Amino acid sequence: MGLITVIDPSGGFGDVVGTLCAGQSDIQVRTVGVFDAAEFVGGWPDVVVTAPDAHPSVAMDVALTAHATGAYTAVVMVAHSMTTDLMRSAMRAGVCDVVSATDSAAEITRAIMDAYDATRRRLSAAVIDLEAPVESYGQVVSVFSTKGGVGKTVLATNLGVALAKVLGLKTALVDLDLQFGDVGIMLGITPERTITDVASSIERLDVDLLRGHMTTHESGLDVLLAPLRPEDAETVTTNRISRILSLLREMYDVVVIDTAATFDEVVLTAIDRSNAVYAVTMMDVASIKNMRISRQKLTQLGYDNGMMRLVLNRADSKVWLQMQEVERAVGSEIFAKIPSDRTVPRSVNKGMPVVLDEPRSDVAKAMVGIARTIAASVREVSSDVA
Repeated sequence: MGLITVIDPSGGFGDVVGTLCAGQSDIQVRTVGVFDAAEFVGGWPDVVVTAPDAHPSVAMDVALTAHATGAYTAVVMVAHSMTTDLMRSAMRAGVCDVVSATDSAAEITRAIMDAYDATRRRLSAAVIDLEAPVESYGQVVSVFSTKGGVGKTVLATNLGVALAKVLGLKTALVDLDLQFGDVGIMLGITPERTITDVASSIERLDVDLLRGHMTTHESGLDVLLAPLRPEDAETVTTNRISRILSLLREMYDVVVIDTAATFDEVVLTAIDRSNAVYAVTMMDVASIKNMRISRQKLTQLGYDNGMMRLVLNRADSKVWLQMQEVERAVGSEIFAKIPSDRTVPRSVNKGMPVVLDEPRSDVAKAMVGIARTIAASVREVSSDVA
């Protein structure tokens, strides 16, 4: 049975949460007056909700303590007043969500249940990892950025093609930008089957059915395309995504995921299943700021900093910023640099990845170089298993 703990000095808000969750027969709600980590020694709850009368620092203390102890607990702060500084501080501490005490009952319930589902999803992913057979050694890499226009999809498609065509690895590319995915456009593929079709067949999904829904690019890369319509994304739940990625990992040497330019449960599901995350940024203040916040958030959520590889796109741009300043601001060393090149927009408009269209260009060589590091890790794991 799931457990939600409400920290409420006055006691009244705990009763409210109990009423809001009354329809969830598999969830127990209990109320405590103060936060005492010793009470959680026997097991942390799925969600901790801090009442409006609790000081905001309580939610932050709970989130930081949960992270330090490795607990899969999401924290929801209910606050009397919402400020930018409060939201920023809560996010940095690892609080899952901040809602206003004046929000509707439905909005507060949604925040609590979303947090509960997030905890259950992470627990499920952890169990799947423990139970995965040793022979399933396919590597999963996510290409990630919370800011659009930084070249994330360009990198993801070129990595997929380079791994399949140049390096000869059995490779799949998954477009997890479920509402506005552009992988098909970048590869010049006309969508016939998408991830929506796979998700709708999840109850009978197996390797053969999934293979039949992949679209093969001329390079040999197999692609699972995003839904044709934004509203179709609703059917592609995080549990179904986890199942799909687990199967793909059994089928391919490498699975490359192009994530959406946001920070939601779909993106976190992709990161949960990944061996490495290639985080793309550029030489502008907005991109650098977003990447710094993203890295901090991933750290607070318990992800290993070692899995994140910072990729600086258009690294030779003359914008009065030095690469050392980017590293200092983000808090991470630059793993790879991709130069500016006018061949990239031309290749995008042609639907032909630059590693095929202009293989001798510096930008193509840089992307193939990243692909080679992925291939090396695949072969290293393969030899260890053998």
